[in-house]
Amino acid sequence: MISSLEDKLMKFLNLYWLRPENGLLMAFKSENIETMKFESPSLDLSCGDGMFMFTHLGGTFSDQFDYFKSTSADKFSHDSTIDIYDSFDPDYSPEIISHPKVKIDYGTDWKQNLLDKASKLNIHDKLILHDNNDKLPFSDNFFKTVYSNSVYWVDNIDLILSELHRTLHPDGQIFLQIMTPYHIETLDKLDKLFSKEAIDILDRNRRKSYMSLKKYEEWVELFTKSGFKIKEIRNSYPNEFILDLWNVGLRPIAHLLIQMSDALSSEKYLEIKKHWVDIFYKLFKPLLYSPETYKFEKSPYLLFVLEK
Repeated sequence: MISSLEDKLMKFLNLYWLRPENGLLMAFKSENIETMKFESPSLDLSCGDGMFMFTHLGGTFSDQFDYFKSTSADKFSHDSTIDIYDSFDPDYSPEIISHPKVKIDYGTDWKQNLLDKASKLNIHDKLILHDNNDKLPFSDNFFKTVYSNSVYWVDNIDLILSELHRTLHPDGQIFLQIMTPYHIETLDKLDKLFSKEAIDILDRNRRKSYMSLKKYEEWVELFTKSGFKIKEIRNSYPNEFILDLWNVGLRPIAHLLIQMSDALSSEKYLEIKKHWVDIFYKLFKPLLYSPETYKFEKSPYLLFVLEK
């Protein structure tokens, strides 16, 4: 694991440097699950490209590598809904300095390109293409540890929660980082100030794509109805300023920044990246210690630790 929140911020800023607001949120998300242990059999549900979990578990990439390798940024436009990170180059090869000491038994995702990227990191023993709107391909009472940060993306939230309950071992635990409608409250506030065109640039259809956003009390009801016992609840971020940063940030020009960085020589790339990361580390470091003002009822992002 990464030793401190400051270390987490630096590592995640290096990984997500062209979207530094992502690096800040990832540091908080990683700290949020610091006590989670992957007891086998374990599942990383919707593991994506694996970079967050690789870094959270203590893996280290070279400075030359980051989240923005192998994208389709040149095909992006604000009039489309293309996911520029759902791309896989056959020559994709993460430069790894050190691997995590922990491995996860299974990783699933519904995008093959992301699984192909995850396969290069070797932190999952087996990767499975799976849509969370379908039943999980695992037997009853199977998993001792399950982690997911994406159950709110599914259409059929009742099914995925039922499946997680079915496949969880009686002595197991599930760690779910879930989103509430307050996560995109910034956009709701900006609706009153910006033009529709400007809001569309910032929104990128996010408010339409989050299929199952629920408020705190609704999540509690859903988990209870699905048969879970709620062992613990934690806030992921301290206050709304963190989310205001993320909801705007460098998102509107990320595709352009990626293309510009791709055009740099290796030497110039590393030089600019180092200065860039240092600046945002100094800007964001004080935010790591900002006071927590969120109550669960108004929290945008929560961790639920669930048991049978």
